[in-house]
Amino acid sequence: MSKVEIKKLDSQLRGIGYINDKIIFVPKTIPGEVCEVEIRKEKKNYQEGHLLEVLNPSEKRVMPKCPYYSLCGGCDLEHISYEESVVWKKNMLEELFSRNHLWTQDIFIEKTDESWNYRNKISLKVQNKKFGYYVVETHSFVEIMECQIAKKAINEVLKDFSYYAFSNGEIIIRVNENDEILLDIVTEEDISILEDFVNRHKIAGILINHKCVYGSSYFFERKNGVLYQVSMNSFFQVNPYMSEKMFLYVRKCLKNARNVLDLYCGVGTLGLQLDKSKVNLTGIEVVSSAILNAISNARFNHFTNSSFHLGKVEKIIDKIDTSYDVIIVDPPRAGLDFFTKETILKTSTKQIIYISCNPFTLIRDLKELEYEFQLESVQGFDMFPYTKHVECVCVMSRR
Repeated sequence: MSKVEIKKLDSQLRGIGYINDKIIFVPKTIPGEVCEVEIRKEKKNYQEGHLLEVLNPSEKRVMPKCPYYSLCGGCDLEHISYEESVVWKKNMLEELFSRNHLWTQDIFIEKTDESWNYRNKISLKVQNKKFGYYVVETHSFVEIMECQIAKKAINEVLKDFSYYAFSNGEIIIRVNENDEILLDIVTEEDISILEDFVNRHKIAGILINHKCVYGSSYFFERKNGVLYQVSMNSFFQVNPYMSEKMFLYVRKCLKNARNVLDLYCGVGTLGLQLDKSKVNLTGIEVVSSAILNAISNARFNHFTNSSFHLGKVEKIIDKIDTSYDVIIVDPPRAGLDFFTKETILKTSTKQIIYISCNPFTLIRDLKELEYEFQLESVQGFDMFPYTKHVECVCVMSRR
């Protein structure tokens, strides 16, 4: 154990201190605090610590709402107010963009009206008939009774889940705007559908090991007047309140778009928000259920000028023989691969909308796209309150 004074924050919003002139990163601390810290990882140039006790707390420190906060790896910022967390994220983004010579202006972050009970999907581990999360970057199990950032309908299901009482596996729970539940139980044990459990909740469907055994494998969402069919394993934004705001912002940025290529299109989420009377939409997505959803969603919303292609973006992008005014990219956290970036640079595209929840891969990709495209605007959306993550929408125009 060591006593550490926290000097500042790093780009992952961890506290930075020093032990014998060697840097140590300590999550869940605030600059100016003096803390008792346990060293968990020892590297050549730095250490990673675990907070044991705050000896001299900051005036900005607040009592976490979640009883599992000190152990669970799900949240990072419950030790400060919501308002302060947005300031931290804003400063982090501005410092990253400025340091990489990409953007030196103010970055606005859209705040949420619902900072608790917002998340519409969670995945929980099951061990010895108990469910919970792993401690961050470990396989140490933390049992929980509820999750403060999950929607209330999910927590109601968790209260009743002892009905199933299987020993080991995983539970994935999704909920839509009508509090309808999709449930996927992953286990090697025999599971049967319990009528009493189903009657106590608005169960849209239950899957066991990803195979539907009750109801349907999908439900419906409606965002800004657009109807979406969403299957259990199709990607859809986890924060329904902030996603609507972000969709409206993207729609505003693309008000003059005509031919649009939507990479990593999911269920057609972003592309189908555009003006169907003006836009020719092409989407690429690797998840087969999401592509089937996207095709259905285009039909539901009478978006006739659309086509969707199944496969990896890097395998398909150069095989679609069409000229695009705009390319939308909303990639996984790993960002864009080299071939996709090279292909985008060779197109005649006039505008790129890049959406990312990982500022590090976002910065890397923007710097490479900068050879042909100029960054026009950067805006954050606090899609993940009380975590270190922030969604970022960047607009680039061809030089």
